[in-house]
Amino acid sequence: MNLENKKQIATILLAIGIGLVAVLFTSKFIQDSIDKETKKLAADYEQKSRAHSEALLKEMAAMQQDYNQKIAALEARQKDLVTSAVRDGGGAGKGVVPMASFAVKTPKGKRAFTIKISSIDAVGGLLNAGDFVDIIAHLSIPNELDSKEKPEQLTSVLFQNVQVLAVETNFEPLANPPQYGAQQKAKELTVTLALSGEEAGLLAFAQKNGSFQLSLRSPTETEVKILQVASWDSLSDFVLEKQGTELIVPSQKIVPKTSEGKVQEADEVKPIIQIFKSGYESKL
Repeated sequence: MNLENKKQIATILLAIGIGLVAVLFTSKFIQDSIDKETKKLAADYEQKSRAHSEALLKEMAAMQQDYNQKIAALEARQKDLVTSAVRDGGGAGKGVVPMASFAVKTPKGKRAFTIKISSIDAVGGLLNAGDFVDIIAHLSIPNELDSKEKPEQLTSVLFQNVQVLAVETNFEPLANPPQYGAQQKAKELTVTLALSGEEAGLLAFAQKNGSFQLSLRSPTETEVKILQVASWDSLSDFVLEKQGTELIVPSQKIVPKTSEGKVQEADEVKPIIQIFKSGYESKL
């Protein structure tokens, strides 16, 4: 190999070496550019994300502030209404009085229903909010055949295990005996009871046609029983069974009805004395 060929080979090798170095530097430059651009994009995204979060937080804070202002305005309005009610009701100078809602004392599914009853019929005034009572009704039932006839008087337990929500305006349990004394001295009491919607309607009807008595239950007794209507016959049967004493009670007039529900005329059932002589029966 002559000198000229050696020079050509050396030139080629040098060119290849320079090309490789150029490729390496170019590759490094491209990688550095990519890394730099990636970091820039990441920084821009982080900045925009932080700005968006800050904007959301500011918006939420503004909404919370607006909500608080509306609540404060509503509370101020309620206080103004209470103050006005006290002032208009002749309570000037007494200031704002605390108000408690009676509705929260009414059990779910029940209705608060108030009756006016004499103190003696309301267990002598010894009633308290939270007690449970049975309601006894004394009803005047008109004669369906003759409205001029005297109504029939009937006594029966209408409802059992009824909760007392309030006595007068007291819907919290009484704390001391003097308050019971005040209830006993009162001629009449207003007693608010917890009834279902149907029971409230029935009691309203009964109130228009009679009077009530309340019997107080033990706090541990919740049983509801089927009870007889109080009458001379039921009283006689009870005394006979419990005491062995037979009461002479008034005879009742039997009024039969047809299958269509129409009332038929019937004679009053009179007692029959049966006398037997020598095996033969005769009647008086």
